[in-house]
Amino acid sequence: MRPLLQVENLEVVFPGPGQGTPVLDCLDLALHPREILGLVGESGCGKSVLARTLLRLEAPARIVAGSIRLAGVELTGRSRRQMRSIRGRWITLAIQNPDGAMDPLYPMARQFREVYAPAPGTFTWRKEKTAWQEHLFRRLREVGIGSPEERCRQYPHQWSRGMLQRAQLVMVFAARPRVVILDEITSALDSTVTLQILGLIRRLRRQYGSAIILITHDLAVAGEICDRIAVMCRGRIVEHGPAPEVLARPKHPYTGMLVDGCRPGTDPSAGMV
Repeated sequence: MRPLLQVENLEVVFPGPGQGTPVLDCLDLALHPREILGLVGESGCGKSVLARTLLRLEAPARIVAGSIRLAGVELTGRSRRQMRSIRGRWITLAIQNPDGAMDPLYPMARQFREVYAPAPGTFTWRKEKTAWQEHLFRRLREVGIGSPEERCRQYPHQWSRGMLQRAQLVMVFAARPRVVILDEITSALDSTVTLQILGLIRRLRRQYGSAIILITHDLAVAGEICDRIAVMCRGRIVEHGPAPEVLARPKHPYTGMLVDGCRPGTDPSAGMV
């Protein structure tokens, strides 16, 4: 099957003396339609930089070589204006801290309205307010947020972190994107809420048909939900393959270290940060 997202020989550097400081080095990655790909590695290996680069939000870093093709379209040469029409509809990102995705000055209804209004095929607020609200309330109930009418009048600080993460997922899937990048979205949640969020991700993938890159430091999370796993070390992908195979029979020493660090009776911090 032809990849939906193809990254080849990608090199990204941060500003610095000479050629700058490399953070992604000859990186190759492929994501297939409707696949959930887990991207794992220690803190500082470049996972989040890669996520932002895929959306062309890499500044102050810069791309110095390589290719990013989404549905056959090359993204590395796209202007900021061109990328604005691609983000959201074609590729989108959910961040680790859902509070950072919300404006504390406005009630949640306005936050949802600003996301849904530009999305193709959705309702406009002024002309179809009732239909738009019903559509939104139905989406919120689907992700486990009860009493949506009351909740939408509240401000972000009145929502729990788990609720805000569900809200962020509603927002990123609003335009039915082809590719969704989820950057450590379960890292601050307890185990019960994490399992609920993982179940929600599966359901949203089935509902919208999106391909998903799940960035996580938690190998148990990756093994629970991902079809394939790509292991990242010092800006490169050092191993990739079906999730059960990578976790059960790691081939690269770095992958083995991560797996050993997360086995019962060992110190998880020895392998992951």
